[in-house]
Amino acid sequence: MVMEAKRTVGPDKQLHVKYRIQETTCAAEENKPWQDCDYKASAEAKTGECTAQVHINNVDGTSNVSQDCQIVPVPPKITHSQAVCLGCFHDIASDTLKVSEILKRAIQKFNKHSDEVSLFKLVEIKEAKRQVVAGWNYVIKYEIKETNCSKAQFQELTTECKTISQGRIGKCDAKAYESIQAEIVDVASQCKFPAEDVVNPPTLICAGCPRAIPNDSPELTELLKVSMEKYNSETNDDFYYKAGVIESATVQVGSHSSF
Repeated sequence: MVMEAKRTVGPDKQLHVKYRIQETTCAAEENKPWQDCDYKASAEAKTGECTAQVHINNVDGTSNVSQDCQIVPVPPKITHSQAVCLGCFHDIASDTLKVSEILKRAIQKFNKHSDEVSLFKLVEIKEAKRQVVAGWNYVIKYEIKETNCSKAQFQELTTECKTISQGRIGKCDAKAYESIQAEIVDVASQCKFPAEDVVNPPTLICAGCPRAIPNDSPELTELLKVSMEKYNSETNDDFYYKAGVIESATVQVGSHSSF
């Protein structure tokens, strides 16, 4: 595309031309006439701006051409990337000083205020996340385990406190806020322990104590029969008696059974 063209007045022609060029689909080694080549797509083609000076001698019919072109390379392609959600929670390393400080304070609170008789200590950090606000919000998932230190003997964890193999394990969540002054202002945590199987104590049997027996027990029926025969044979009443409603019956085991 010609951008500018000038011609000077005189016996010889002096032409000044400014124009643009664009890369085509034809490679130089093809030896194909450039007039037959198609333009490359604008996004993939190099472009340039050229300035040409043409001098034509009318006497001997000769011409002299000088030109200069400045080639502009193809702009780099823009790589698409996903923008970071500034208000969302993002994973952070679990071994940072802030995470350690938060968990230390959370476990201290748990050991001080829980109903457990033993102190608990950190055994594993499962997840740590952080959210930008006017400061930082932290959410940390971790596990604690029972130690050999009782609250009666130790007010807080020391190097003597070791986890015990059969100790209870708690799954915990801690939430904390860090102010814009980089201070941990508030720490709250909650721990859950798996339900324990409740084993009822065995029922003790008193060998010499009375125990209830069914009212329709064959032993009881036979006993009543013998008892009523004895009563009716010994009584002076005008009428016989027979057993009525049985309210309760017990048996006591000894050298012989007593009803």
